[in-house]
Amino acid sequence: MWQRMYTWCFQKKNQDIRFDNGNMFYNEEGCSKMEKVILDPAIKFGAGRYRQGKDVLEVCGEEIRRFGKKAFIIAGKRAWDAVKDRILPGFEAAGLEYVLELYSGKCSYEAAAEYAEKCKASECDEIVGIGGGVIMDFSKAVGEYAKTGVINIPTSIATCAAFTTMSVMYTPEGAKKDCWRFEHEIDAVLVDLQVIAECPIRYAAAGILDAMAKKIEIQNGKPKMYLSENKIDLFSAYKMAEYTYEVLVEYGPQAIEDIRHKRLTKAVEDVTFINIAVTGVIANITKSFSQSALGHMMYDGVRTHFTKEAESALHGEIVAVALFTQLYYNRLEKDKEALRLFMKGMDMPLTLKELGIEPTQENLDILEAYLVDSPYVEQTEESFKLLHEAMKQMII
Repeated sequence: MWQRMYTWCFQKKNQDIRFDNGNMFYNEEGCSKMEKVILDPAIKFGAGRYRQGKDVLEVCGEEIRRFGKKAFIIAGKRAWDAVKDRILPGFEAAGLEYVLELYSGKCSYEAAAEYAEKCKASECDEIVGIGGGVIMDFSKAVGEYAKTGVINIPTSIATCAAFTTMSVMYTPEGAKKDCWRFEHEIDAVLVDLQVIAECPIRYAAAGILDAMAKKIEIQNGKPKMYLSENKIDLFSAYKMAEYTYEVLVEYGPQAIEDIRHKRLTKAVEDVTFINIAVTGVIANITKSFSQSALGHMMYDGVRTHFTKEAESALHGEIVAVALFTQLYYNRLEKDKEALRLFMKGMDMPLTLKELGIEPTQENLDILEAYLVDSPYVEQTEESFKLLHEAMKQMII
């Protein structure tokens, strides 16, 4: 497989990647067929306000009222059922009006534009997302179309989507489309720790691995990182990711056990802050680009080519399995067993098959081709060969 890809890429007459003023994009005649990516030279660090605590739901009304008088709430049904009894009295006390839209679809441009029109028709002046990662991304996309501010209230720690200045966009059917990067931060992220302590442990475990992935993916192709070889912003994000990894290895399993028993403990509090705020800052410093590599690109490939097969797999679960490939590509295959045991201890999937994808050579070739057609794989024969071997790490 790697020989075919090597020949295919280097028969192209132009280079696949070009840099202009620090912004990365692809030549249309180059090897890559990925979306054109232009990165804003400015860094947006995250939310204007971040508030985390045990009784945050009770004060969400006054927090939202800082930014608007009438909220357009987009929530998942289960998420709304989990928060409404505690959040609504605060709305009334703060004099906050609201319109509620329960949403269970994908984060697509079509749906975001539709809901933005609903927001405008309702004369709402602030978007409030309540739910998991899809709702967090969707609320940001709706706010961008409606030209309002956005406040996110995450009900799990499965991703850092509540905090980041971008949305992962899909087709209405659920295939990955592209990433919508915004030129501004959202207004606030409000996190109620009691809600997090009662979220499904599967979501918490997936979030822990998604956060740990940042360190491994920033290293993409390198066993070690050095400041002398990297820009200061990327290296700073890496050191934060390194710290994140260490904290989650030490306290992640305890947080999972506490959430399993619906206990709000310091471990849950610490892991929540790491998963949402710290990981969100890492993503924002790297402009939601350099902090992800083969792990997140594999996620995109799975959502694009195995939309139905892996429909039930969580974002962090797919990324976690792909980390075995990333470690091998980083020439750190010696670290695989420790990561595998860590994931096994949290009942996470360990192979493509456990994600719902049959580990046939054809399927591996599809995913390998998707990775080759990305900016994260060096376009050399040695790199292609290394990647080809790395793909096998997801089936053994």
